[in-house]
Amino acid sequence: MRDALLDRCRQGQISPQIALAQMVIGGVMPDGEVLARLARHELPDSPVRALADLATTHRDQLRVLQDVAASGIDPVGDDPVAATAALYDRLVAVAPEAAVAFYSLGDPTLLDRATAELVSVIRSWATVPGADVLDLGCGIGRVTLALADEANSVLGLDVSAGMVAEAARRGAGHTNVRFAVGNGRDLAGVGDASIDLLIAADSFPYVVGAGLAGAYVAEAARVLRPAGVMLVFNWSYRGDVAADVAEARALAEAHGLTLDRAGERPFRIWDGTGFRLNRASA
Repeated sequence: MRDALLDRCRQGQISPQIALAQMVIGGVMPDGEVLARLARHELPDSPVRALADLATTHRDQLRVLQDVAASGIDPVGDDPVAATAALYDRLVAVAPEAAVAFYSLGDPTLLDRATAELVSVIRSWATVPGADVLDLGCGIGRVTLALADEANSVLGLDVSAGMVAEAARRGAGHTNVRFAVGNGRDLAGVGDASIDLLIAADSFPYVVGAGLAGAYVAEAARVLRPAGVMLVFNWSYRGDVAADVAEARALAEAHGLTLDRAGERPFRIWDGTGFRLNRASA
């Protein structure tokens, strides 16, 4: 596994952060000294050198992530919504940055860089200034708070009460931001045609896994204003982009939305795929 990930990193298919995160998730603890020796044989600008540096400087964080991965990072239980809430209540208490982006390696600075990249794509795919935004699966509020200064309002929803509490703590003082615990099955409490931009950044795979993709696309169609936009970054974790695109297109058509971007990979740090669904203008 390690050599395959190093090769993908070397070829620029995945970033050093993603490669390290996947090693840990796969049960391979990155050894900074070993990787540094391997990196000596790389070209000066090889991403493998950056990977080795990260493994060396983040040794302690990687050990924490190893323990987190060993304890389980997938929802387990008969009720997928309750299981997801319990999982993230546990993860946010141990490693809040890694809980929302494992490839941050638990480092707030790396998470800030990844968030800046994500927000840059959001800005290029949708209009943020003056918008009423819904951040679905907001986690610790990284996207919610990054958009707060431009948006008219931002509502962060998450099924994890622990995540919402941490987001609220970080967002104290933002008067146009609100965080709330969602029920994980619909957007109850969000008014019809009240949202300009709905964002689901790495949260929709849990919706898909719970069999609720159709319900949430229907809810998006309900809460979006005319010309409103739904952005989904990572539709699922099934590893089949073609299937994700087909499902997104079918659900968009079923609920009166248009899918005009699907399965794109607009990031350098993250390996997420992007989807844009639009509600027609009035």
